[in-house]
Amino acid sequence: MQIFASTTSLGTGRTDLADVLPGMLELPLDGIELGSTHSWRSDLDQLVRDFRPPRIAVHNYFPPAPQDLVLNIASTDSLVRKASIDHARTCIDFAAGCGAEFYTIHPGFMAQSARPASKRSNEAAFDFEFIGSPAEYEESFALMCDALCGLLSHAQKGGLRLAIETEGSVTRQGMLLMEKPAEYRRLFKEFGAELWLNFNLAHSSLAAKSHGFDLGAFIDEFSDRFTAVEISHNDGERDQHLPLTADSYVFEWIPRLPDVPLVLEFREAAAADIRRSADMLRLQSATPAALRFA
Repeated sequence: MQIFASTTSLGTGRTDLADVLPGMLELPLDGIELGSTHSWRSDLDQLVRDFRPPRIAVHNYFPPAPQDLVLNIASTDSLVRKASIDHARTCIDFAAGCGAEFYTIHPGFMAQSARPASKRSNEAAFDFEFIGSPAEYEESFALMCDALCGLLSHAQKGGLRLAIETEGSVTRQGMLLMEKPAEYRRLFKEFGAELWLNFNLAHSSLAAKSHGFDLGAFIDEFSDRFTAVEISHNDGERDQHLPLTADSYVFEWIPRLPDVPLVLEFREAAAADIRRSADMLRLQSATPAALRFA
């Protein structure tokens, strides 16, 4: 079992990576995912060299841009889309330069604009607060594919795996791309084996509930394209990014997942939460199946 944790897990709102990364290296982890909730600073590359994790993954909006930007490679606003693609190329260059195993990008969304949620909301615990009516699905999907084509080529030149994160929401229906199995069949028909998936178990569990598909069948069909799995607990309605609990739905699915990095992706958690969650995962892995499911 390979256990990573995202640097998004500690702190509230925008955090300084220098306040997060050194302490995470003291935790019982196999690697670190550099996440999307940090403030810009000019020496991030040096900081990662000084506090280098044993293994590294890079996620979406890392490194952050000097000016705030919500990445949306499917945006129908040409300026937002160009800025998103340009910044994703910068992130790919950073990931390749620091020896990351893969870079994950969000596939984009159909809302006209969005702003990052500064903290967990009781009404809708979600990474973004979407604004405005959604664009047409087919236009957004085509824009996403066009962007991914260029980004995939750029990543391959740097010897880096490019993955998109699986999406899903109960509370924000009609805003997201890449929630349903048919979308992935369509995507892989176009891109083949070159594109990877960062399977966000929470997102896809919510998508299965919202769209009525079988999550186990989804895993069986696409698990050979998983380069990582992001995991967190929630109440089955909201993407809360909570630490694991002993009775979490997550443990039902762990035995069905391929041997890829399991990324603990929490919000507003403590180092003890990461340690406890990692310990629970390892304990389940060490427990014979006959006892786990008795």
